[in-house]
Amino acid sequence: MFSFPYFKQIAISNAKFLIAFTLVLCIFLVIMTNVFTPATVDQLQSATEGTIAANILTGNGTLIGFMANSFYALMAIIFPMAYSIMLGNRLIAERVDKGSMAGFLSTPTTRSQITVTSALYLVLSLIVMWGLATAVGILSANHFQPEALDINTFLMMNLGVFLYHWAISSICFCSSCIFNTSKNSLTFGAGIPLLFFVISLLIKISEDLEFLKYFTLNTLFDTEKILEGSGYLQDFVSMIIISIALYLMGILWFQRKDLPL
Repeated sequence: MFSFPYFKQIAISNAKFLIAFTLVLCIFLVIMTNVFTPATVDQLQSATEGTIAANILTGNGTLIGFMANSFYALMAIIFPMAYSIMLGNRLIAERVDKGSMAGFLSTPTTRSQITVTSALYLVLSLIVMWGLATAVGILSANHFQPEALDINTFLMMNLGVFLYHWAISSICFCSSCIFNTSKNSLTFGAGIPLLFFVISLLIKISEDLEFLKYFTLNTLFDTEKILEGSGYLQDFVSMIIISIALYLMGILWFQRKDLPL
């Protein structure tokens, strides 16, 4: 069910996307660990007091608290999401849409090898992305702000955001396997994650919209629970179950559906 030659081909063809998005995350982490000071947080709180940004860009006075309400609320969500949307579509639906999938299936490579190998690459690329980002974050924090970063909480925060993006990628991948055109694949593969993100922002803007938390996957990546050190394990398990279920659904759907070959 796994094809190393096919894995090598998609890894090479998509390497620039992985490098670019990983680099963006690393740059943001370096900048944030460089500029963070208690005075910086106080200035942000004063500047945003009484505005919508006050619920998003402030922290609890610590480096990881500052990052939780800024980096992990915005950059760590939207950029890897764009990566999963783009790559998820490229791996399956775009190849079917452009007709190149017929060429792969005319070789000994089977449908199950294509989907399983593609799914494995997407997940592994996210592991590489967040593994490197974690290493850069720790190194830059130790350099710019020695002993300011709570390493254990930082590691758990990155595990949580990885599981979140694993779940987001499963939506993108499943949509790519279900639909034969990029247009339809992106409508759902991009539309659903972006809707989740918008809903999560609306919840932060107004407490009256708290009920919307039941309609977004972002609720399962709760940075406040991670900062408190409790109550997040069940959310992590839920994201794992969702991810596995949607990846399996996409793989099985692609094996059985008719292709315009």
